[in-house]
Amino acid sequence: MNAETGTDGTGRKQIVQEAPIVTAVTRISAPVEDVWRVLVAFDQYSLWHPVLSLDAKPEQVVVGAEIPGRLSGGDTGQQDVTMRIVDVEAPRRLVWEGGSLDAILGRHSFVLTPQSDGTTELTDSEEFFGAAVAELIPTLDRLRGEYSRYGAALQVRVQGLSG
Repeated sequence: MNAETGTDGTGRKQIVQEAPIVTAVTRISAPVEDVWRVLVAFDQYSLWHPVLSLDAKPEQVVVGAEIPGRLSGGDTGQQDVTMRIVDVEAPRRLVWEGGSLDAILGRHSFVLTPQSDGTTELTDSEEFFGAAVAELIPTLDRLRGEYSRYGAALQVRVQGLSG
């Protein structure tokens, strides 16, 4: 987490903190369209994602759609979650948010970039905001490892369906 100082117009110093971000990049041996199909098949997440299952159909990939689901494992056991889609640029970008600014709000983005060799680079990032975001700082390295694991699971699923 980085901090910069500035003034608020009254001459008083304030601290501006950047939101913590976790990013993992995974190369998938399949075209972007194949990766996109698996990424937005929300009702199929339980077949490949290590901790997330979602209760929505792919036709709900529109800004404003709410995607209910469950996180399992980890420190909190099973937890109900709802993600709201905030940006879609099919088949290249999907962004959803979940949580609350009263605690922690995560803005999760999936960016699919086609490569010249026909593969896809998946950049999976989450930016965190909210009153309790400082509690996440000590866990960022562990979270990066988890996001790499999620990318690897998506890679296996897509390549298994494409191959």
